[in-house]
Amino acid sequence: MIKSFYQYWGKCRQGSDNNNYHLLPYHNLDVAACGYQIVKHNYFNSAELFMQLGFAPQDNEKAAHWFAYFLAWHDIGKFANGFQQLFKHNNPQLVAADPAKRYMSRHDSLGFWLWNTFLKDKTEIQLSNYNSNINCFLDIWLTIITGHHGKPPVFGVNGNLSFNRQDKQAALDYIKAINAFFISEYKLADYPSFFFDKSLRKKFNQISWLIAGVTIISDWLGSHESFFPFCSQVMSLSEYWHSHAFIQAEKAISTLPKTSPIAPFINIKNLFPFIEKPTPLQQQALSCQLSDSGPELFIMEDVTGAGKTEASMVLAHRLMTAKKAQGIYIGLPTQATANAIYQRTAGIYGQLYQADSHPSLVLAHGTSYMNPKFNQSIINSEDNSEQQYPKGEQTISAECQEWFVDTRKKALLAEVGVGTLDQALMAVMPFKHQSLRLLGLSHKLLILDEVHAYDSYMVKLLESLLHYHALQGGSAIILTATLPYFLREKLLNAFYKGLTISQANLTLNQRLPFPLMTQLNHNGLIEQAIDTRDEVKRQVNIEWIDDIDAGINKIRHTIAQGKIICWIKNSIDDAISLYQQLQLKLEIDSNNILLFHSRFAFCDRLEIEQKTLKWAGKTSNRNTRHAKVIIATQVIEQSLDLDFDEMISDIAPIDLLIQRAGRLRRHVRDQQGNVKPFDEKTQPYDDRGQPILTVLAPHWQDDPQKDWLDNPTFRNTSYVYPNHAYLWFTQKILLTQRVIKMPEDARLLIESVYAQDIEPPTGLQEAFYFAQGKSLSQASIANQSLLKLNDGYNRISCNGWEKSIELSTRLSEDNVDLYLAYKLEDKIIPYCTNSEYAWEQSRVPLSISKWEKIKKTIPQLDQQSLEKIRLQIHRPQAIISLIEHDKNSVFYSKEIGFYAI
Repeated sequence: MIKSFYQYWGKCRQGSDNNNYHLLPYHNLDVAACGYQIVKHNYFNSAELFMQLGFAPQDNEKAAHWFAYFLAWHDIGKFANGFQQLFKHNNPQLVAADPAKRYMSRHDSLGFWLWNTFLKDKTEIQLSNYNSNINCFLDIWLTIITGHHGKPPVFGVNGNLSFNRQDKQAALDYIKAINAFFISEYKLADYPSFFFDKSLRKKFNQISWLIAGVTIISDWLGSHESFFPFCSQVMSLSEYWHSHAFIQAEKAISTLPKTSPIAPFINIKNLFPFIEKPTPLQQQALSCQLSDSGPELFIMEDVTGAGKTEASMVLAHRLMTAKKAQGIYIGLPTQATANAIYQRTAGIYGQLYQADSHPSLVLAHGTSYMNPKFNQSIINSEDNSEQQYPKGEQTISAECQEWFVDTRKKALLAEVGVGTLDQALMAVMPFKHQSLRLLGLSHKLLILDEVHAYDSYMVKLLESLLHYHALQGGSAIILTATLPYFLREKLLNAFYKGLTISQANLTLNQRLPFPLMTQLNHNGLIEQAIDTRDEVKRQVNIEWIDDIDAGINKIRHTIAQGKIICWIKNSIDDAISLYQQLQLKLEIDSNNILLFHSRFAFCDRLEIEQKTLKWAGKTSNRNTRHAKVIIATQVIEQSLDLDFDEMISDIAPIDLLIQRAGRLRRHVRDQQGNVKPFDEKTQPYDDRGQPILTVLAPHWQDDPQKDWLDNPTFRNTSYVYPNHAYLWFTQKILLTQRVIKMPEDARLLIESVYAQDIEPPTGLQEAFYFAQGKSLSQASIANQSLLKLNDGYNRISCNGWEKSIELSTRLSEDNVDLYLAYKLEDKIIPYCTNSEYAWEQSRVPLSISKWEKIKKTIPQLDQQSLEKIRLQIHRPQAIISLIEHDKNSVFYSKEIGFYAI
């Protein structure tokens, strides 16, 4: 008679072959062996986590043994007869099905239930120095280990529905055997003394999320059939460990990417050879004194074009050289900004590491797989021919192993990551596998760009991320051109509380210069005023118009002079309307006018973006710029390096107008629009003269009424920017100043709109306080969606783990999965036909509310054909809208986008 615990399978392949299974004790040992190797070799800095628990650096192997010991428990929930019935067989060597038992809860949650209600009370499985003081420590361990599928186990399940008496006894016998094995092989007869230390429990809870990430990776590797083939032959645990698990685990972890050694920082030209003289901000990044130890937060506030990105990379390399970070994650507000920074990072990140290493660079956002630059950089780790090239001579500009990108869950584990901030925020929310994201961000420098672009919901999430990052010893750099004082205060205090492990707030100076470099570490707060290079100091005059026709006349005059002009509208509907009006009222070649907004099919938007860069990008010239008109929405505010001769903008909050003005005469050019080289000695000026931003706004009212924006011209603006007081404050300060003068007036302009102590006019108070209330509500909603990371890896502190709770890193309205397609004979052809990702590039972003209004008027695929396409493209909610090939559609065009609204 074989021992009872050998009658249970741990992995199986469904089929008629009764030998298509792997015994459960063996699978547990496979995972344990992988965890042992990971900690022993300090993959993902795992050995350092155990040092925080009390293991001395020289006890690394002992820590690895203890991790392996607990991992050997990870699938005890599979002893449930209900689970065993999932493998249909008639093998007499396996446990027989118990018709009274059902698989009602997942095996991870069943595992914790078995520990909590049955095994914990069995003194025969406790080690010799056991006493009840260790139970809390063991509870944390079993929560981590059983919760190995990306979520903590559910507490309170009824395991009696799945386990019978034989199952429980088999699990008990198995744990007895595991104890005997680890005592015999690795002398784990007693729990380490610090397992009883109540003061360590708080630290254990904090890092339990990171150990959970290492547990998940161990389970992934130990479940890989190519390394751990099925074994149903009965042998002792010791024999299987030494003959199979241990040997195969060494092979499995050899596939994990190696840590790249960091190169010493030399100078700025080593990273950026094109920089002849550092900007003042870059010079401060080069010269500021780093603390001897501990995390640091830097906030770099400077005008557009001051070299913030280069300054952040200089500082990043210095921090890495000082062993304050081993990698970087750059978080940006949009996928477009992430794509742009990814291309810039690809050219320099290798200089952060030693010449004989091959650090990984990953683009991390929802559509990174469609980015050709990123796809080109993915190198198969088993056939890495690119690594034959010396550093700096790769045939591509970036490289990363497939291991990091076979699932988005692993992306943040790469050494250098560029992506949206959302990917990092998911680490502090109850998303599945968030612990992997936290593990990936640990030992990384966070570089967060354009933080002013986030609403109250995202700011609250960001505060939590900064707090936990500082608590774990991580450093961060924040880049911004327009940071209100209240937001600066929130971000600094979030990091400070993690740095000092206190609830006290920093005492901050409210009368700050601009530009400014702020540094926060254990030594305190340093606020260093800096200068801005003359080339990017700018003054933009403000002119006002209050009707569309005045703006159209300005466009007519501009193109008559052969210049390029952009009008930034606040809504897509207004942009489309203006585009159509211009075509009717101006004699303009259709090849010289462009509409740019977000409601295009992905492939068309990419084409429009490239044309925009050709017309108005840094390398544009008199020929490409001549008499061009671009009508755009907020998509043009960020990420794209654009330079217009003239600009009109709808009224918007001051920080956005500053961003828009930053794309007006951005580079020094001659009168024809050709770029002029910059020479410090001659200090060339822009031959186009003083830039003027023309703002479309309501006629000024000293005492505006509630209906201030009710004019049809501004109705959509009032919807897009519901805090109408912010728009009025913006108009007031710009009427007073008459210019946007940077950097001198940056603080004045921003605080005149966003200062917390200013009162709006009576007529706008209702909108103001409603928007303020909404902002507080957003922060409250975010707070409810955050994990209480100090409470440890569990589900108790946040309801978001449940399927019924909708999670999002943003509070924007969800879009429908709308795809454009042609019907040719009996075939359904995606709108985009020239891409590997044809269906995804045929997708049009459209809000659910807008779709509900118009869906009855849009031709759609019949239900039977639709279900086939949904299965083909793996989008169960896809909506396929049909357009006629080579004919004008009533709702979509390549020039206008989706316009049936």
